[in-house]
Amino acid sequence: MENAITAGLAKQIVLARALETTANNVANQTTSGFKADHIAFREYLTRVDAQSTGDPTISLVVDPDTYTDFAAGGLEQSYRDLDFAIDGDGFFAIETAAGVRYTRDGRFSVNAYGELVTRDGAQVLDAGGAPILVDPEAGPVLATPDGELQQNATPVAQLGVYRFDDQRQLRKAGDNMFAAEAEPTAAIAPRMRQGFIETSNVNPVAAMTDMIEIMRAYEQAARLTETANELERQAIETLSSSN
Repeated sequence: MENAITAGLAKQIVLARALETTANNVANQTTSGFKADHIAFREYLTRVDAQSTGDPTISLVVDPDTYTDFAAGGLEQSYRDLDFAIDGDGFFAIETAAGVRYTRDGRFSVNAYGELVTRDGAQVLDAGGAPILVDPEAGPVLATPDGELQQNATPVAQLGVYRFDDQRQLRKAGDNMFAAEAEPTAAIAPRMRQGFIETSNVNPVAAMTDMIEIMRAYEQAARLTETANELERQAIETLSSSN
């Protein structure tokens, strides 16, 4: 009975983690450049009482691993000159208070100091790792297909695009950004789309379906655990009354 309770509780913990992850995907289905997370489960068999009849093992699902799906989202035209989408591999580099972070969200603006910044005011970095400066009075910023920024046909910066040999070296760091465990390389001749944003790669229909299935599985596991607890309580009461 204890093994059934243990298995049920373990399943509830895993499903709660899966529900949290899937709900976050659903919440970010309209976030530019967002990358969906998924859960991978590990299952192992543990031996129960050797005197018990039937299969002497019980299956436990534990240690859920979260992994990020780095597949590109779609490209959506925004008609903003300071919106950029990377058409292919790579990330924008952003200088934050916690260090350099990486993102696919290219919704930028120019602050009062002429710096190209994110929606949160963090500096966008060029191909050399320096902040990008433009002249707010020099006219619109135009980008060539390889990410060179120009004003009045004069180059002012090369929008930095950075690539990683192994994207598993990236971990989510909040604010739709990633922290890197290894140094990236600057992309040579990246493909840039000005006036476009990359949409989230979350499939909203699949994510909602997953969430409903997870909730049903969680409720079923909770009922089974409750039933096992009740049977154990009744068994204890029966033994107590017979003594």
